[in-house]
Amino acid sequence: MVRRNIGILLCILALTLGGCRGEDSGAYDRGMQALASADYETAMGEFQKAANEDGRKAEAYRGEGIIYLRRQDYAHAVTLFSLSLQEMKFENQEFREDVLFYQAEAYQGTGQRQEAFSIYEELEEGVNGGQACFMRGRMYLLEGDKDQAEADFQRAVEKDGSYETYVRIYEAYSALNLEADGAVYLEEALKLSPSDAADYYQEGRVHYYLEEYDQAKASLNQAVDGGNQEAVMLLGHICLETGDTSGARALYRNYLEKNTRPAAAYNGLALCDIAEGNYDSALSNVKKGLECNDEEENENLLYNEIVIYEYKLDFDTAKGKMQEFLERYPGNEDAVRENKFLQSR
Repeated sequence: MVRRNIGILLCILALTLGGCRGEDSGAYDRGMQALASADYETAMGEFQKAANEDGRKAEAYRGEGIIYLRRQDYAHAVTLFSLSLQEMKFENQEFREDVLFYQAEAYQGTGQRQEAFSIYEELEEGVNGGQACFMRGRMYLLEGDKDQAEADFQRAVEKDGSYETYVRIYEAYSALNLEADGAVYLEEALKLSPSDAADYYQEGRVHYYLEEYDQAKASLNQAVDGGNQEAVMLLGHICLETGDTSGARALYRNYLEKNTRPAAAYNGLALCDIAEGNYDSALSNVKKGLECNDEEENENLLYNEIVIYEYKLDFDTAKGKMQEFLERYPGNEDAVRENKFLQSR
């Protein structure tokens, strides 16, 4: 599954960013590990222990806020992020900005747009000013104000004219079926000159979104030659989209042999199996992928597991797994739409 997640794409930091303490607290680190695995009950318990027993309130409240944010309990998330900022014992701008980005997203969830705008205005002057302009522009776009959105997107690329910024702007338009508007930014991205494997991967993504598959493959192959493994996965996806299942399977197997995070490769192999109608093998590959305990890929694996049961016409199992999935990932828009279909079966 390819998802267009338009939420904040900040990295969850396992290290202490609050400037409060440098040593390992135990409870806080366990909480972060549980959060990364979407085990929110365990994470909440550990964060509460870190706040009450280990004195790491700033970090712990931030962690609790992220849990509420993921559960779409935005009001509680806003409160916890405020508490996190209040409990900072030392000045740490990186931590403060991180919390503010999350809080702005929570304010959007509660409908308090002006509070979110105020935060982005402050963040625009920080080290992640481009990110702030992008997020504010995305808010305008969601509200239908394309002129204000475009102005902020221009500010975003002026502050951070990276491939990633251009691609994220395109994805924001694409999420609203405005691909033609977003394609302008992809064309601008192609004016950049790639300098390393990571850049060639990003250039390949741009060509992919423009459906220029031959050019995408050329850029991605250069990225692969430079050791970029993400490019292997996108190459496999392009092969699947163009009907070259055997080529995709070869790429995913190659990735499986050479990469230390095999879950994505198992997911790719499952997609190949689905394309060939081999649903039992697809379920086997999903199971192998889930055994890797890679939370970054688990969401895709679990979603595809539901799809496989649908193809097998086992709608009762699919419905049960969908309910579990939505409890874990309530913000997955693809799953919400798919659930409506399932309820009609």
